[in-house]
Amino acid sequence: MITSKKFWDDEKDAPILKRNSNFISKDNHEDACKRAGQFYNIMLKYIKDDINVEAKNECTDKEILRIIRLDAERTFTNEENRTLLIEVLKSIYPIVNDYHQGMSFVSSFLLLFLKPKEVTKIVIGLHKHYLQGYFKAMPKAYVRDSRVFLSILNKFHSNLYEHIEKLITPEAFVSKWFIGLNVHVLTFESLMLFFEELLKEGEIFLFKYSISLCKSLEKEIMKTKDVSKLLALLRLDASIIPNDYKQSKSDKPGEFFINIIKNASKVDMTDIDLDKLRDEASEQMRIEEERRKKFEMERSLSDDEIMFSDEIEDEESDKNSDSGKSSKSNGSGKSSKSSESGKSNKNEKGNGSAKKDDKEDKIEKRECDI
Repeated sequence: MITSKKFWDDEKDAPILKRNSNFISKDNHEDACKRAGQFYNIMLKYIKDDINVEAKNECTDKEILRIIRLDAERTFTNEENRTLLIEVLKSIYPIVNDYHQGMSFVSSFLLLFLKPKEVTKIVIGLHKHYLQGYFKAMPKAYVRDSRVFLSILNKFHSNLYEHIEKLITPEAFVSKWFIGLNVHVLTFESLMLFFEELLKEGEIFLFKYSISLCKSLEKEIMKTKDVSKLLALLRLDASIIPNDYKQSKSDKPGEFFINIIKNASKVDMTDIDLDKLRDEASEQMRIEEERRKKFEMERSLSDDEIMFSDEIEDEESDKNSDSGKSSKSNGSGKSSKSSESGKSNKNEKGNGSAKKDDKEDKIEKRECDI
């Protein structure tokens, strides 16, 4: 995109460029494009398997198409560029068989430098070999790994772990790093370096980067007890960590972000058993899910014992119209039938509501900003 002469006029205020920080311009875009052009070659050295994918626009899910359109509008201002992003996301959808906003983040950044087919191959490669399960609408793999990150943080910097763990859950902020791959988080200069290191080292670099980021903000994190401010810090929100952020007067503009990546490469993960930590996190999630289901079942059974006003009126009517054991017996039978019908209708309504809630929750997951 950035090689187009009109790009810089059309997209000068585009959201995707908020973290550019003058790294790319219409005068120096060739160097950036050449550098990004090596991303796929770096990936091939890691996965050792070429990705042959024919770009096909096979997404027919109207709800997902609606969300993709919204994400494109949040990214670019020019309709032609929005359409280009939409076409790329539609071609990726059949492979992932789902959609998450992180796909839009990553694709839009890569589209600045690369052709649509190249972007498609890289994003599919990320999905298959680096971020397995992350691009789902409800990504359990990501939730698991966000907890793994916290466990690793405890091994490296227990003080940071204890402080963060008391205030927030990792799922609330790690998505910016793991699913969105720091697009809208890091400055473009540091983001290029981040992609190069991730593609070279694989998924383990995500955890190394996370440890480095927390360590770089140790002082700020430890003195922050406000949840909102802590979230903003960990997400490197531009409102408190702008492009020219400096931790000391001697720092150069942008150096803070670059140092996070450089220090991440030095984090030694030799003694970290990632598979074991993932198994432990998955088991904890399984236990929590069982508890949740048990709680919902108990609540449902409790709700079924409630007698509704129409049932009470039926019983009173039966008692007033009939007297005697046989009449009471008939009335009791009627009440039982009414009660069973009430339960059946309530359960049917409840099941429908649950399905609706689940669908709405899934849609909300896709639409929310990460």
